[in-house]
Amino acid sequence: MADGQGVTPEDMQKYLNLDADGDASILADMISTAEDAVTGAIDDTIGIDVYRAYPLFNQAVRVLVDYMYYSRGALSDQNKAYPPSYAYMINSIRWKIQRDQAAKSGEANG
Repeated sequence: MADGQGVTPEDMQKYLNLDADGDASILADMISTAEDAVTGAIDDTIGIDVYRAYPLFNQAVRVLVDYMYYSRGALSDQNKAYPPSYAYMINSIRWKIQRDQAAKSGEANG
């Protein structure tokens, strides 16, 4: 995956070890949902291209898509809304992105 490209259905097929023709449109929808969830949990005023430049953001998207993909139809049986590693990644990304954005804002205003 190229830097800044974000997670693609092909990337998720490899990550989930799926056949090349399997579920590409479903994965694309899940990737979009996961990106919205991650950016919404951090700061949805920051552009998606900024987020996609962070490897940890892309990994959080992969983890959430993995969770959603394998939990389809079984959400009522789940004890947790998200995997613990996802929550850890969100917190790590939140501070890094907000710090980086504040630094860029300071540079622009300085």
